[in-house]
Amino acid sequence: MDFRHLRYFLAVADSGSVAAAARQLHIVQPALSRQIRDLEEELGTPLFSRNARGVELTAAGEQFALDARRLLIDMESARQRALRVAQGSAGTLRIGVSPTYGWHPEILSHINNFRTRHPDISLYIEPLLAVKQMDALIEGELDGGFFGWRDLRDSRFEALTVFRCGLKLAVPDLLDAPFDVPDRLADLANRPCVWFDRDAAPPYYDFLIRQCQLAGFSPNIVQLGGDTMTILGLVAAGIGYSIVPDTSVHSCPSTTRLVSHPELTLNYPVEFVWKHDDEFNGPLARFIREIKARVGPDVNAHQALVDAPFR
Repeated sequence: MDFRHLRYFLAVADSGSVAAAARQLHIVQPALSRQIRDLEEELGTPLFSRNARGVELTAAGEQFALDARRLLIDMESARQRALRVAQGSAGTLRIGVSPTYGWHPEILSHINNFRTRHPDISLYIEPLLAVKQMDALIEGELDGGFFGWRDLRDSRFEALTVFRCGLKLAVPDLLDAPFDVPDRLADLANRPCVWFDRDAAPPYYDFLIRQCQLAGFSPNIVQLGGDTMTILGLVAAGIGYSIVPDTSVHSCPSTTRLVSHPELTLNYPVEFVWKHDDEFNGPLARFIREIKARVGPDVNAHQALVDAPFR
């Protein structure tokens, strides 16, 4: 039995005549009669009683007609849902966001805009560091993610630059121990410094070290932190200063002060990243198109990454 049998059966039931149903369906009457007999044999019961005026549904036929109509309606609904998902107007979208950038207005704007425009798409947001996001993308646990410092050598990923992130000094803001920011970063060489753990993201660590080299000094590292929020907390505790992404202004503790400095000159792209073979994911494709429409091209998106190679 297939859905064609159901449509043929209902055409005969609605018209009360095999001949009339055959004309409606644009098939010959003997072929339609054979399809109805095959259906009855498969079900094991007559669906029609035949008489001189045409055909009438049996009690079993009346029940089967109710069920057949419901099955066809359900099938059409399933087809429409599948089509909406394929077109990106329904379904589920799972997005990762690095906590370092989670409160950035640009990312929040993309998410809020998409949710408003596509209420039928269930949107799930997962706060994850970059390395964990890449693992989740590979395993199919995420559809895309906002983060920095992906490995450009990994051909499994594609990306769009959402914004560029600069650097700021993070210093303790304690009344009993005010921190004087020098005109030259080299004057910080002997001050205790809280630094990013290289094991957490080697390219970002190398990028920070390169920035210090450009400023003519090496940091006096006394404490490591595996993420920006931890580093900001250590700075707030008075352990030392640090250099952090300028997006930290959206999540900085009250006892940490962020300071712009003219010698902090480097920046890097924060991207929306996805696996390049996810082209049939309708909600993801729609999300990507809307980001493209809002951010536009950025031909220099990866220059900072190129300048600070992976080691």
